[in-house]
Amino acid sequence: SNALDGTTTAAGRAGPGATVAYAILMLAILAAIILRTAPIAATPDGTRVVVVNPDSASVSVLDVATRTLTREITTCGKPQTVSVTDARAWVACGEGRVALIDLESLEVIARANVGVEPYGILANGDSLFVSDTSDAAVHILDANTLATKSRIATRAYPRGMALHDGRILVTHFRGGDVTELDAASGAITRNLTTGPDVNLAQSLFIANGRAYLPVTRSNTTNLTLRFDTTLFPNVAVLNVASGDHVKHERFAIDTMDQPSNMPIDVAVTAANKMYVVLAGSDDVSVLDVARRVKVAHVAVGLNPRGIALTPDESLAFITNALGGTVSVIDTATDAVVATIATTSIPLAPLLLRGKILFNSAATTALSKDRWISCATCHFEGGTDGRTWNFPDGPRNTQALFGVAATTPLHWSGDLDELHDVESTIRTIQSGDGLAPGDANCTPACNGELTNAHRSYDLDALAAFMTSLRAPRRPPVISDAVTRGESVFARADCASCHTPPLYTDRKKHDVGTATSSLEKKGGSFDTPSLRGLFDTAPYFHDGTAATLGDVLDRHATGLTPSEREDLIAFLRSLPYPELKRRAVN
Repeated sequence: SNALDGTTTAAGRAGPGATVAYAILMLAILAAIILRTAPIAATPDGTRVVVVNPDSASVSVLDVATRTLTREITTCGKPQTVSVTDARAWVACGEGRVALIDLESLEVIARANVGVEPYGILANGDSLFVSDTSDAAVHILDANTLATKSRIATRAYPRGMALHDGRILVTHFRGGDVTELDAASGAITRNLTTGPDVNLAQSLFIANGRAYLPVTRSNTTNLTLRFDTTLFPNVAVLNVASGDHVKHERFAIDTMDQPSNMPIDVAVTAANKMYVVLAGSDDVSVLDVARRVKVAHVAVGLNPRGIALTPDESLAFITNALGGTVSVIDTATDAVVATIATTSIPLAPLLLRGKILFNSAATTALSKDRWISCATCHFEGGTDGRTWNFPDGPRNTQALFGVAATTPLHWSGDLDELHDVESTIRTIQSGDGLAPGDANCTPACNGELTNAHRSYDLDALAAFMTSLRAPRRPPVISDAVTRGESVFARADCASCHTPPLYTDRKKHDVGTATSSLEKKGGSFDTPSLRGLFDTAPYFHDGTAATLGDVLDRHATGLTPSEREDLIAFLRSLPYPELKRRAVN
């Protein structure tokens, strides 16, 4: 396998016969290796496993034979995924960088700035493919120098990648789209889909001519919003040759195994066993692909995010992102045979506890039947881009970035503090709640009684929500932004969307309550405009697909050029001051 890095092997020096035999052996090994993006990966020789630690800004190298930590290596901020050979590891970091690690010296030997918010990384020969979630692109780098060679624009939110037969399949996080690239040229060859009702498409695994995508399906037309008739954990299936979505082969995890919140990664063995990593319920579902039945249910650590099989498929390594551990599963018995500490997560205890609770459906305190977590709709604090039929009426999911500064919460403005999410846990997730007694939300949550300091866990969840920040985004430095800010002022937008929060934190009736399902009148809390680039669709009921649609209804006196400039300014928020300094 050193041949992957261009080094000379013993077989290469032993004569032509040995060289041919070695080449045949290498082809057999490479045929069995699944090249894909994941937060954890095994080296082709099966001796080591490399895992990212997002909160620690590091990766950990594990010894497979001894099942111990060899070394933790500082890389770059928010490492997301890793791609490995026997001698090297490439890491994509959400802060806008990639790192190259020498696995012999266990040192970072190169770093480079790439794009805006890298997520997936895949090394293929001398080329390195990096998916960029915020920039809607896949960057192609030189795998040795990390120099950027080209950028391929894709549909929004590219995420997971897998290589098959000279083609790279790329998932798109919000929705069921899959982009196919030619690995040699980088050209887009096909645009595929697994349907409009899926979300959280972060990874895929290719086996038996099929691409398996762990996703969450959304039943947004549901008028009786029960927890178990709204969100469904699935593994979608694509026929790689034809590109067709094979609906009858889809795996409905909740009908085969429970609990099963938020499938996030998957692996399929040669023996046709499927391992589905469930980030919200802290476990792994093991399914028989052919018989379509559950084989085992394996409890692992906190917030598992990825799986790596050793080349012989005897072991499955599961990374537990909020536990700082890796669980090792023996695939013969489907039992955890070791738990390896990989990092000490450097978050304050209250904040770490809140992050665990936000991402978890693992207890009935948070969700009945361990079905829904906060992260199911607000992954990493963002929005699922869906409009749900809540008891109040149709409600577009809002992002939670900077939410502590923009209370009250909800479109109806009926939560006056972050701790009032206790009501959401009890009513929407059907959980028992994090505090004893009443939720203090009868008849409304904005009464005199506070939920603060009623329990450590509720305080922790509120603390984590306070910490949420908007994702990185493409820099918008242009004259249009400056002109658009002037349009914003002249059109009196700031009277309600007052800087620097871009909300007056009051309710207004702007004529958008047109649905017969609306139960709380026509006045809605003024939404903050910060991070608009990442929160489509718009309005409380999601009826404006784009910012242009918003202006069609509320800024009719603008010229076409003023509209374009205003949209450019709105998409630049919340950092116009930074943009202007860069221009100057």
